Amino acid sequence: MNRSMAAHNNQSRIVNASGWRARIKQWRRNNRRRLNRLLTRLFGTTEPRRRPLADDTRAILVVRLNKRLGNILFLTPMLRTLAATLPAAAIDVLIQDPAQKPLLESLPGIRQVLVQDKSLSGTLRLVRRIRRQGYDLAIDPSGNSTSNRLAVALCRARQRMGFAAQDQWLRLTHAGPQADSRHQALQAVELLTNAVSGLDFEVFDTLAVSPDARAQAAARTHWRQALGSEPQPGPVIGFFTQATGQKQMPDDWWQAWHDRMQKMVPDATFLQICPPGTNTSIAPDIARVAIKPLDELAALLSRLHVFVAADSGPMHLAAAADVPVVGLFRATSSTSYAPLGRACVSLSDNPLTSDEAARAVTRILTEQSRHNLA
Repeated sequence: MNRSMAAHNNQSRIVNASGWRARIKQWRRNNRRRLNRLLTRLFGTTEPRRRPLADDTRAILVVRLNKRLGNILFLTPMLRTLAATLPAAAIDVLIQDPAQKPLLESLPGIRQVLVQDKSLSGTLRLVRRIRRQGYDLAIDPSGNSTSNRLAVALCRARQRMGFAAQDQWLRLTHAGPQADSRHQALQAVELLTNAVSGLDFEVFDTLAVSPDARAQAAARTHWRQALGSEPQPGPVIGFFTQATGQKQMPDDWWQAWHDRMQKMVPDATFLQICPPGTNTSIAPDIARVAIKPLDELAALLSRLHVFVAADSGPMHLAAAADVPVVGLFRATSSTSYAPLGRACVSLSDNPLTSDEAARAVTRILTEQSRHNLA
């Protein structure tokens, strides 16, 4: 009886603590909204402002303080558009996760990739550093990030670009309207074209990464360790079974897909991409690899004939590595998060069957064969 009461009391404390945390979180959110509205009335940019860039715009800072791999890769069409349109400009990017740095610093036009330091002293050093740079233009490509806005405000750039909104408290010199495209990557490109006049932008609409020679060499080693040194007799099909929450397809779905693929493409070799620190596979005879450095993983993915994954960072990384991707959308919008790359397709039927995914893979492989014979 005492144990039962103690367990009940403990559960009550957990529930109460959770309730208080939710209330505190809501209180902070409401206060942030009130502060945003006040600052917007005092300083903000609620209407679009389209105007030319200063003729001497040479140093550009792009701020995207977010840890999600997909969101960082979504910067690449905008960064490529900037580099192609303003070839004399030096572009710096400020991000949050140091593991993502190699994916951006090898892109054309990128001078350096800065990483936010988690410590107070490191943050202060970073602020002093970006203020000393004397940026001609700072860009916030996201419409709802307080951290982005703070960084743009603190860097002292003489031109600031972002989205106009009713809660946009940053005073912008160049402001785009809410983007027409629902895809997160294309919104940032539309920001450039809608906020700047007098420039004929060379627009890019696909993700891209460019692993260097070191990453390519490491990828070849991973490939040989997983598949051997001899060429594969047929196509190599990669897949990634993990995803966040409801986006993830169950193991039996993947097993059914693999069985179906073996019948449809009997000479195919399968390579399962595993998260770092894990080495489990949906079947014991499937080759697998777990790679932590993202540029090495991108280089390995680029060697595949096709890649299959639910909406996830590796799905977008494969598209950026110029691999045809079959993206599986179970709980998120393919309109907003589709893999943007060569011959990529998105499947979002409800229910999404393994047969449908297998047919999509075979269509891609058939088209590749026709192209190789042409």
